Amino acid sequence: MDINELKNNILFLLEKNDELTFDEIKKMLKWTEDSRPLRKALSELVRESKVQRVPNYEKKRIVFKKVK
Repeated sequence: MDINELKNNILFLLEKNDELTFDEIKKMLKWTEDSRPLRKALSELVRESKVQRVPNYEKKRIVFKKVK
């Protein structure tokens, strides 16, 4: 899966769900390979201002939200 396809899949997941942790995204994509390409895609989406990193104090984790 190339990086653009991965970014589109992440954006699609974040449209359906309000906020997701990295592990939830990984689980929903059924990602079993090395996590580095997935982390790279998420970081590029954050840099492009398409996705926000927000602390969730209930889950005690950083969650990702799609910017509207």
